[in-house]
Amino acid sequence: MRLGYAERAVVCGVRECPLGTYGGRMVFGPDGMLYISVGDRDGTTSNDISSARPQAQNLGSHIGKILRVRDDGSVPPDNPFVKDPKARGEIYAYGHRNVYGMAWDPKTGKMWTSEFGPFGGDEINLEQSGHNYGWPLVSLGRHYSGHLVSDQPWHRDGMDDPVYFWNPTFNPENMFFYTGDKFPRLKGRLIIAGAGSKKILQMNVRDDDFIAQGDAMLHELNVRFRDIRQGPDGYIYTLTEGRLRGPKDTDGMLLRLEPGTAAAPASAGGSAASPD
Repeated sequence: MRLGYAERAVVCGVRECPLGTYGGRMVFGPDGMLYISVGDRDGTTSNDISSARPQAQNLGSHIGKILRVRDDGSVPPDNPFVKDPKARGEIYAYGHRNVYGMAWDPKTGKMWTSEFGPFGGDEINLEQSGHNYGWPLVSLGRHYSGHLVSDQPWHRDGMDDPVYFWNPTFNPENMFFYTGDKFPRLKGRLIIAGAGSKKILQMNVRDDDFIAQGDAMLHELNVRFRDIRQGPDGYIYTLTEGRLRGPKDTDGMLLRLEPGTAAAPASAGGSAASPD
């Protein structure tokens, strides 16, 4: 496997914005392609005006995008913008702020992403090739100044609305569909790590394109959950941090979640809450 080309392709597209949240996840999809999320690199989150945010709508930049490349870094010929001379061929979808989670539903093959909003407006999106997810023209969040990001926060023609959103913020990190046998109640559920919210959520995906929030887990630990995975043994593993950032942030943990001695069977409908 050679990723040198892919590294150059991605890095050269984001250097114009030296500050800000990088977003970022690299995951091989079920089609064998490497999917890479690139954040909007906005280092001016306290300001209402930013030169970085509009790049998420610019197909000539990798900023605020999900990229799709082969394992040698080359561009697949079926990528949506390969024939557009003004677009980067690696782009799979655009209009994102910071995508930290990417997962494919094993039942349907559909791709789902979790996205950090600004102050509120975190999202779960059903990711589709060539689609525009709106940032920063559409957002249910606010700038850190307190002002609305968008004067049209819910919908614009030609842009996909989130399937699910959080207000107040949840800070979704990585996520996965549970397929193991150690937690029967979680089978098929979308499990999401929360950073600022300091909890793990289970989400119920119904009718292939509808999500409802289920139970929250481990909020009592009072730690930020940065990553979460299913291990080959069927247990759930998660990475935590106690402080937001800094050179002395050495209190992170790798936790293995195990079921209790009497795990309850899955219910027919599951517990769910309104996205409101």
